Amino acid sequence: MSRIHKISLCTAAAFASVPFAAAQDIQAERERWALHARSGEAQLAESVAQLGDLYAQSGDAKVRADLIALLVRQEKPEAALAVCAGCPIESYSADELENLAKAARDIKQYPQAAAFYRSLQLAAPQNQTGYLGSALVAVDSGDYAAAQQQIESYLRRFGNDKGIRNAQAYLKQRTQPLTERLAEQQRLFEADPANGDHALQLYRTAAQLQLFPQQERIMAQFPERFGEQDRLWLQAAKAVVLLRGARQTGDPAQIREAYESLGEVVGKSEAGSPLHTQALRDRVAAAVALGNEKQALRDYRMLEGQGRQPDYVQDGYAKALLMAGSPRQARKVLHGRMNRQMAVQGKLDPELVEMLAETDADLMEFSAAQEKIKHWNPKKYTPDFTHTVEVENPYYDTQYFWNTRLEAWNGNVKGAHKLMQDWLGEHPADPWAMVLDGELSQIDGHEDRALARFDAAREYLGEPGQKWIDGKAAAAHMSAGNWRAAARLSAGLGRDDVGHKGFWQLYDEERAARLEIGGMAMKATSPADGTEWAQTAKLYSPRSSSGHRAYIAQQHNDVPNHGRPLRAGRVGAGAEINLYPVVVHAEAGHGTQLNGKAYAVLGADWRVNDFVGFTARAASNSVNTPVKALWQEVYADEYTLGAEYTHSAATRAGMGAGVMKFDDGNTRQTVHAWLSHDIFQHNRWKLGSSLWADYSRNKDIPSAFYYNPENSKTVSGELALSYTLPLDNGIRFTQTAAGSAGRYRQAGHPAENTWQIKYGHDWRFGRRAALGYEFGRRRAMYDGSLEYQNFGGAKLSVKFY
Repeated sequence: MSRIHKISLCTAAAFASVPFAAAQDIQAERERWALHARSGEAQLAESVAQLGDLYAQSGDAKVRADLIALLVRQEKPEAALAVCAGCPIESYSADELENLAKAARDIKQYPQAAAFYRSLQLAAPQNQTGYLGSALVAVDSGDYAAAQQQIESYLRRFGNDKGIRNAQAYLKQRTQPLTERLAEQQRLFEADPANGDHALQLYRTAAQLQLFPQQERIMAQFPERFGEQDRLWLQAAKAVVLLRGARQTGDPAQIREAYESLGEVVGKSEAGSPLHTQALRDRVAAAVALGNEKQALRDYRMLEGQGRQPDYVQDGYAKALLMAGSPRQARKVLHGRMNRQMAVQGKLDPELVEMLAETDADLMEFSAAQEKIKHWNPKKYTPDFTHTVEVENPYYDTQYFWNTRLEAWNGNVKGAHKLMQDWLGEHPADPWAMVLDGELSQIDGHEDRALARFDAAREYLGEPGQKWIDGKAAAAHMSAGNWRAAARLSAGLGRDDVGHKGFWQLYDEERAARLEIGGMAMKATSPADGTEWAQTAKLYSPRSSSGHRAYIAQQHNDVPNHGRPLRAGRVGAGAEINLYPVVVHAEAGHGTQLNGKAYAVLGADWRVNDFVGFTARAASNSVNTPVKALWQEVYADEYTLGAEYTHSAATRAGMGAGVMKFDDGNTRQTVHAWLSHDIFQHNRWKLGSSLWADYSRNKDIPSAFYYNPENSKTVSGELALSYTLPLDNGIRFTQTAAGSAGRYRQAGHPAENTWQIKYGHDWRFGRRAALGYEFGRRRAMYDGSLEYQNFGGAKLSVKFY
């Protein structure tokens, strides 16, 4: 038994030595990597990685302490705090508490830092850092009473030394008014002008007060104390102040100067440095103020990788997105701002309200925008800060004007006009109300009335305001077709002025060269026949400043003709000659295929006023000549007159008459009348309607192969429901479903009901391109016989500028 007992004791001793040896190995490994970290940055990184693995394996407290210390030395405070985020605070050693407190303070987690410093005071009451750190963190978090208590506690325990004097100075610096601090530092500097430390303190305070001349003088006196980075910081600060003032005054030259100065700082500073980041942030705001949304978006995307940006940068980003035609992305940014602001202060800043309303309006959610602007308080009077006296609400007119615009954009132009008339009844000399009333008239298709309101507003405004109105008036003249007046007014508008950016975009768009291509196809299914199709193309030159432009045109028709297709077309050139209020149209060319003759067209459009316009056309070898007539070598000349009445943007009517004289002796006489009216519009939905009636008669020409009824009458009506969906990047998608019903009567045949249904899409790609297509089915009469037809069409418009 004694032998067995001895063996058992030896075995137990051997097993007991294993944890002891393992612990020795862990501590040896820890010390080796702690020593290795002192050799350089690469060795420090390697030691951090190895100690991280060792701590994950062992959970040893000393390994943890060294790992935290090395991460703090590596300037990775978040990683240091994450080493053992779930550990109870009392489990940390004094060294760990000191390092973790510093890490938390470095990333501005002041409550966490304060907790670590308090625990350090309990764990190591003889350690000055616990009390000194508590005082500094209290100052950082703005709890100056607690900071003073910590300073007094330090003085009682450790006496007055350099560390606590610096803390007292730090507290005084945060609580003393800047002007008092500046005066005190100025006295110290004047008493000892060669003291560089006093100069630096004075420089920092002058920087906080944006006293740039004083900063520049100190820089010149102590060049050895300042480097290139200090000069760039000063340049950036001056640019921001310049930008702020320029935005208030609307000075485009100063805005550009600030933008270029910030761009120079961005170019000279190191990417990722605090200076580079701050200059990028400020250049976002400058780029938006300058109307350069592309640069603002590029800068923001560089900043995005650095985490969430300050609110003013996000506001600039949202504005740039709106300028770039991306309201959906802007809404995500702004709704995040809105939710945070409501959670913190229970209300929205006025500037944010306006951006939210603008975003909803760009998304055609006008009702939602009207809800947003209620945050401005629609009441005329509001309590002052004492809540004892009512004063004029500074946002009352802003809210009123925004609501008026939204009513108009939402289809209620008449109601918007009523709102402005009521306002002008109370404020008859308000030029901004006159301008808005003019804009409403322009929306309603009444440019002359708009121009009269703009002119009335001029006499109440100074030169900058009059220039702004010039842009409004020039746009109205363009809409009316008066290009000479638009060119005269635009000559005084600077292209670099962000206030005129919208006008110049419209001006360039309307003058741009343009390609228009369209085509349609129709196939009769009962009785069955081949596919009839037609195609047209026009390429317009840029419009001159006087409104003239030239173009080339091509047109082709293909008629199945029961298996014996007939094809004809034409190629020509033309011009629009603007002699406002008359525009002359002239075109000439030659036919192709079955069309073997030259053709010519001469016409004029006369805009009498806001309400009435006339057209007249004369054509030799008319484009409306049936292809089957051309197959018989029968050509036709055509003469038409038309009139149009514009009651409003929602209601228009017109009539016309024409005579077509064929070579075979036939004379076709036609008259028609039409009416269009928008029944309903709400946000993205719109319901439109139209009525059409026509009558035609022809001579009896037995040899005519083309469609030639003795007379015919048509009456029809249509309803069209559309839904518009604004997307990002300037893309807008509209889908429309329409149905019509009518009655057709042809001499010698019984009257028949006709109908048509169709569905189509329209895409707008920014300002330069548009694409539309549709397809449908109809029941029609052709030469006394009913036909059922499937049809489709497409059109493309591209502008070059």
